[in-house]
Amino acid sequence: MKRLWILLPVCLLATGCSLLPDANSGCEKASPYQSAQDTAPLRVPDGALPPDTRNALPIPQVMATELPLEKGRCLDHPPAYSTNSQASAGAASPSAAGVEVPAAAGGALDVGMNEGREWETRLGVAYQLNASADFEGGTTAEFASSTGFMVGVGYDLTSHFEIGANVSYDGRDYDASIAGDDPGEVFPVSGRLDSLGLVFDLTYNFMSGPLTPFVVTGIGWNWVDTNIATRPPQIGCWWDPWYGYVCTSFQDTKTFDGLTYQLGAGLRYHLSDSFSLSGSYRMSWVDFTNATGTPTFDGLNLFLGWRF
Repeated sequence: MKRLWILLPVCLLATGCSLLPDANSGCEKASPYQSAQDTAPLRVPDGALPPDTRNALPIPQVMATELPLEKGRCLDHPPAYSTNSQASAGAASPSAAGVEVPAAAGGALDVGMNEGREWETRLGVAYQLNASADFEGGTTAEFASSTGFMVGVGYDLTSHFEIGANVSYDGRDYDASIAGDDPGEVFPVSGRLDSLGLVFDLTYNFMSGPLTPFVVTGIGWNWVDTNIATRPPQIGCWWDPWYGYVCTSFQDTKTFDGLTYQLGAGLRYHLSDSFSLSGSYRMSWVDFTNATGTPTFDGLNLFLGWRF
């Protein structure tokens, strides 16, 4: 009898404790999760703005044939990751593992979301309205309306905030009354000035969809050449190996510069995931030297942007 009690533990160990239930027991019984089905993704109604999917994590689609479950094993204990044929095809590639990496979630980029396209180059025109400025000593100037050109770059900090920089050039006609040394002495001058500006701006887009209003503020520097001679012309000559002895004249002109800052509002629309069109009304103040107050220059800006 004592021998039977001694042999019983030995038999249990030899049989691998088969008398106890294992982790795979009960696999034949259907579980509620096995009847789960895929549902179609949410569809944005017509006229509504799509959600911001910039930070969304796309889930790859598994295209491989589902491997059959081993007998007596549950989903909690899945079969081997790949079959011998899949392993021989190269498990390092996504296609061998049966995973398809889509080009974009849903098959196309969300227009206006700029997914993966934080940088933008800008090309635009600026229509400047009539303006005037007064300077110390009684000098006044009237500036005619004009059309200038701009080129710039921008970067998306978030789906709403964007920083950028624009370089602008403008040539506009003006009529000025320059005060002389004697009281009441005035010299009328007419001409065309050249203006070059560099402005760093910060834009806030109210919405992240394809169409959004925005506000923008900026600060920079502006250089102006009045083309008014300040001394007699000078002649310089030099030897050119192609054209021979060359002489030309040059003349110093009145130039001035100053701090400029802007404030504006506008509307932006994404034509596609790469191109956008924006228009804005901007007020610019230029702190010119010797100006009484700060001259204001208002204008309309139109930009074509390309994102990459």
